This record gives sequence, structure tokens and C-alpha cells, in this order.
Amino acid sequence: MAWLYFLTALPLALFIVYLLVMDSFKLTKWSTLVSSIAAGLVMYLVSWLICRIPTIGGSKLMVSIVEELCKGAILYVLIARHKVGLMGDATIYGSAIGAGFGLMSNVFHLHHLLLEGGVNGWHTIFLGFEAAVMHIGCTSLLAMALMMVHEGKFGESPRAKAIGTVVSFMVTIIVHYVHALEPIDPLILTALLVVYYFISKRSLFKKNEKFVHEWLDEGISNEINLLGSLKRGEFSGTRAGEYMLTLKESFEPETFFDMFCYIQNYLELSIAARSNLILKEAGLDPVQDPVNKARLQEMAELRRRIGLTGEQALRPIVDRTQVNEWAVENLV
Repeated sequence: MAWLYFLTALPLALFIVYLLVMDSFKLTKWSTLVSSIAAGLVMYLVSWLICRIPTIGGSKLMVSIVEELCKGAILYVLIARHKVGLMGDATIYGSAIGAGFGLMSNVFHLHHLLLEGGVNGWHTIFLGFEAAVMHIGCTSLLAMALMMVHEGKFGESPRAKAIGTVVSFMVTIIVHYVHALEPIDPLILTALLVVYYFISKRSLFKKNEKFVHEWLDEGISNEINLLGSLKRGEFSGTRAGEYMLTLKESFEPETFFDMFCYIQNYLELSIAARSNLILKEAGLDPVQDPVNKARLQEMAELRRRIGLTGEQALRPIVDRTQVNEWAVENLV
């Protein structure tokens, strides 16, 4: 029966193959991907221990809540720490967490059946495959929702983001719970889930690729021109410079100077990040410049000195969106 344990990893293997085919930009960090899979494995063990409590494990709804919260906690941390910048990447890491979770779930389920002596090979394969795809699908759905919330699609206020996060988890829990009720035959449900997952992710990868191209085309030339004007002492003649002059009376001279340094460091880092993204698309290794690491440290210090008010005042010039944060912190 050892071959059955091998087959429990089939959904994970298919996910990785699909990722290699579809990730044209090769933006996925394999260290983060492997960590996500490992986190999924660990979080299944955590959820399994919690669900051993009779009042929780005896309820399909409670099991759905616990499992989705465990998977989602890892995903939330990744997004909040800017380890994910694009919707496509979010679904990749979300799917990886779900794949790891589903793999461990399959192993536990198969081991339980073997102990009971009631294993039907193909039946076990279909049940395990369908459950794993469900976990992958739910976590990738949650990843998309959390990315939209984090990007402020439902509002920029902390309250709006908190509500959006809760709603995102609730939707995923409902999907999981409906699946647990087994509304249709597992074989049919498996086929539907697989078809939906691959079609939806194919569409998402294409949108992801289009967005990256637009982000590169629109941003890098503007930033190069702005940085050049700053270094030539012509910044005051740009629209960004005119805007900065309107802020001069609102900040102390030292803070105002730090804000200019902050802008220059940000532009240097953003251009380097976008350049590395172009290199990665071309299949080349990104440039690892130690100077950029020093700039990152200086940026953190400048951010502390100018404060939240100064940082917010610079938002029309410094684009601190999720994708830019991710690019600067992970591609430089």
C-alpha cells in the first residue's frame, strides 16, 4: 500500500508543474514557496490537534472554521509583511499553503483507513485528490480576497480593512463548509474543482502578466526622469517639485530635507527593483547590489524621522502600494 502514500502527493505535484508552466515572469521565490508548503503541513497538524477537542471535531462547521483560520493565518502574515505583491503571486503562495495542508490531510486520512483495513484504492485517491484541491482552491480564493483588502479595494481605513478581512475569511469558511456537506458525488466534485481551478488560474496569470507589463512601462520611465531632475537640481521645475514646495512651510527644515532624501532613496530602489523584474522576465539573474541594501536601511531610518505625517504627505510622489513595497523589499 506504499503506492497510496505516493499518490497522496499527486495534487501537490500537479500544482508545482502547473506553476512552472504558467509563471512566465518566474517571480515566485522558491524559498517562500517551499516555506508556504511546509507551513501548510504544520498548520494541518495544529488544526488536527484543535479538532481533537470533541465539541470542535464533532462539528463540520467548526472544523471548517478552524482549518481555514489556520491556513489563512500564514497567508495573512505573508501579505502583511509584503512578501507578496501581485495577485497572481498571492494565489501561488495561497495554493502552496493549501497544497501542503491537503497533503498532510491526505496522509492522515489514508493512515486512518489503513489502520481500519477498509481502503479502496481508487476511492481513496478520488477522495484525497478532491479534498486537497478544495484546500488549494479555498486558500487561493482567500489570497485574492486578502490582497484586494490590503490594497484598499474596499476602503483605506483600518475599519474597512478589518471588515474586509473578516468577510474574506467568512466567504472561504462557507465554501469549505458547503464542500464538507458533500452536496454532490466526490468524483464529479473533483472534476469540477480541477477544471475551475485551472481555468481561473490561467486567466489570473494572464491578468498578472498584463499588470506587470503596465506597471513596468508606466513607472520606470517616469521614475528615471524624476530621479534625473532631482540629481541635476531641476526638481523644482517638475510637478512633483512644485508639490513639494507647497509642503515647505508645514515641516521643519531638517524634516523637509529628510523628505527629499527619502524620495531619492525610494526612486533609486524602485528603479532597481523594476530593472530586476525585467531581468527576471528575460531569464537573467537579478543584480544584487549591496548599495541597495544600505538604501533600504536608510529608508527605514528616514521613514522614522519624517514620521507618519511626512510619509502620508509624500504619497503623491512615493507610491507605497503593495506591489511597490514588495518589489523594493524582495527584488533588490
